[in-house]
Amino acid sequence: MPSALVAASLSEHYERRTAELNRELSGLDARGDRISSQRGILALAGLLGVVGGLIWSLPVWAWALVGAIWLAFGGLVIRHAFLATERGLVEERAKVVAAGLRRMRGEPEPDDPYRPKLPDPHGARFRSADHPNASDLDLFGEHSLFVAVSRAETAVGEETLASWLKQPATVEGVRARQEAARELLENPVLLEDLAVLARRAESRGRAEEPLAVWGEAPAEMPVPGASGAAIDKRRALVLLARVLVPLTAALFLSRALLAEQSRWLALAYVPALLGQLAILASLYGPIARMVTFVSSRESPFGRFRAVFARVEACELKSPELTRIVATLRGTEATASSELARLERVVGFADLRHNTLIHILFNLAFLYDVWVAIALERWRQRSGKKARKWLAALGELEALASIATYAGEHPDYAWPEVDDGPARIVAEELGHPLLGAAVCVKNDLDLPAPGRALLVTGSNMSGKSTYLRSTGLCAVMALAGLPVCAKRAAVSRLETWTSMRIQDALDRGMSHFYAELVRLKAIVDAAQSGKKVLFLLDEILHGTNSHERSIGARGVVLDLVSRGAIGSVSTHDFALVAIAEESGGRVRTVHFSDHIENDKMLFDYRLKEGVVETTNAIRLMKVVGIDVEFADDGSRSGGGRLPEGPAPNDPS
Repeated sequence: MPSALVAASLSEHYERRTAELNRELSGLDARGDRISSQRGILALAGLLGVVGGLIWSLPVWAWALVGAIWLAFGGLVIRHAFLATERGLVEERAKVVAAGLRRMRGEPEPDDPYRPKLPDPHGARFRSADHPNASDLDLFGEHSLFVAVSRAETAVGEETLASWLKQPATVEGVRARQEAARELLENPVLLEDLAVLARRAESRGRAEEPLAVWGEAPAEMPVPGASGAAIDKRRALVLLARVLVPLTAALFLSRALLAEQSRWLALAYVPALLGQLAILASLYGPIARMVTFVSSRESPFGRFRAVFARVEACELKSPELTRIVATLRGTEATASSELARLERVVGFADLRHNTLIHILFNLAFLYDVWVAIALERWRQRSGKKARKWLAALGELEALASIATYAGEHPDYAWPEVDDGPARIVAEELGHPLLGAAVCVKNDLDLPAPGRALLVTGSNMSGKSTYLRSTGLCAVMALAGLPVCAKRAAVSRLETWTSMRIQDALDRGMSHFYAELVRLKAIVDAAQSGKKVLFLLDEILHGTNSHERSIGARGVVLDLVSRGAIGSVSTHDFALVAIAEESGGRVRTVHFSDHIENDKMLFDYRLKEGVVETTNAIRLMKVVGIDVEFADDGSRSGGGRLPEGPAPNDPS
């Protein structure tokens, strides 16, 4: 059922937070202006003091005062930097809240010029030509369901949500997601924190998260738990390094004493130093793979620490959420504390960005060897856990996306989902990607296995949109989302579509043959015993009417005879015979248009029976293609279905 009360509270939260954050920004700006003024005054006073000291001989106490002024100036600079960081965080929150308000008002979200451009902001990478419905139902890409639902700010969050949209969950899984989303919706502050802190990880749009890849890579350095022939060889080198580094330092520092014995002894540190260089050269490969990767500016591993810490502090109740929190809390150490340890080691690795000091430290102490060993110890202890941490965060972001979507759509219903016989029924079903001002809703009734709708209608009247609304209702329900309907009930089934068929020249596949391949896949799914929802738009329109009639009747009647449910749209009146041949299992419904003041109008309302008019010729004239036709008096001016039996109807 719709949860208008909870959704209203989310809207109120957005409005309240907008006012709060605007006040906070104004306060921070006022503080920033005061600090800037104070800083300017101190800078002027400090400059006057320095100039005065250069012109006149100032006493010691005066120079001390000038020094204090410059110290105060430096303190204000640091304070202003902290203030700017705080303002940036508040501004991020304000953007998240403002975006939610715009979505609820149906307004487009403007581009943020300060936010990095993503290579794939719309999830196009999740498309698959072989998927049963993703392309036809606009699950991914610009203006897609993924864009409408996703509030994920990390790559793993996007991947998790995409997988939920592509693969129907179990009934227990759907109910668990609904329960978790409802709980999150009661905590809008947590949803806001997740969005802001996860955004700072800057991992959105990546194909794979570097932290997980690095954490699961084979061991490079000899530490407890690592094994292999290469590791054993490196272990001997590290043992030698542990001897050479202090020996080289001792010989170098005592070279004056050794010179008293012999000038050659003063150079005794040189062979030891050359030995260190040989060790460094031998370990260069594993060190480069270890240290260079983690110190890369493109792989900021520690950026997940803040969002992990926020989740670990949560006290949540639903099983899904408690499992996620438990994963991040761990048994020995929390994910955030482990990442804090990793950050400290990475901080040492970042010395390589200061080239001169890095070279000196490497020569004297084999610096990179010890950093690599510290990193390897962390990887052996916690590296394999990183993917589980990220997966948990991805699940939480996907659940947060569902919760936010539900809160921002107060008139949507949480569907009833069961594991019974194939069915999908909905009251006032609409298309979730259409704005509320233009979305016309219709009922859907496929209450039992072996039921189908034959949808006829004139061009542009709403047939394809109705089929897509049906498919999206099933996909969203089985992903754990609320659906664009007043009420809905869906059994766990597979949704198969044949709507936007494209040829594939690289595979020698024409449009008609590509459609046959898709229809074969749908029939195979039904024949395998799966519960199937099929949606066929203009079935077999790539061939002549006679063969289309025979083929379509065979496919549809075979599907319903095997218990599949679905809808078939068509312009071909010959296919109306399918309803009569089905023994009542296929019901005819239609959409129509009408003429007012020489304008073609559509009401997009589903009606019983077969459409009486067509409009193709009239549409050709509208776009400027002058075609002569005999007006038979039909309301559309395009044509009327002949009285009596449908063409090719054996009756």
